[in-house]
Amino acid sequence: MNENISKKRMMRKLIFESLFQLSVKDVKLEDILFTFEKLNERVRLEESYYLEAKQYIEDIYKNKNEYDELIKKYSIDWSIERIGNIEKTVMRIFIYELINKKDIPIKVILNESTELTKTYATQKAAAFVNGIMDKIARSQASIM
Repeated sequence: MNENISKKRMMRKLIFESLFQLSVKDVKLEDILFTFEKLNERVRLEESYYLEAKQYIEDIYKNKNEYDELIKKYSIDWSIERIGNIEKTVMRIFIYELINKKDIPIKVILNESTELTKTYATQKAAAFVNGIMDKIARSQASIM
């Protein structure tokens, strides 16, 4: 595996583990960043990945409601409350990438969302996330 892909994947895992709190309880950005700092003590991301991860966390925190509206819109027959916390957290990260990281191909975003979901949930959950992310990606592609 390409070393940069591996570093990016580790960065996403730390982002996921930090942001997961958003689905469990009402939490402040400072608390999420504190969690991120503690998690990073084990991994020690390179500075560029560390700064990028902080940007992801801050932007996703700020735009959570907007991202959840997209999830709601494209998860037909599923209320946002019925979607698992793991799946919601993964989808928020990848909606952020879809909107803000034009240098990452959509296929890579979809693949990484599937892999991250498999890491923390199940194959079935990964297929669910992939289906919703595919719909969101198609809708965003027509807007862009």
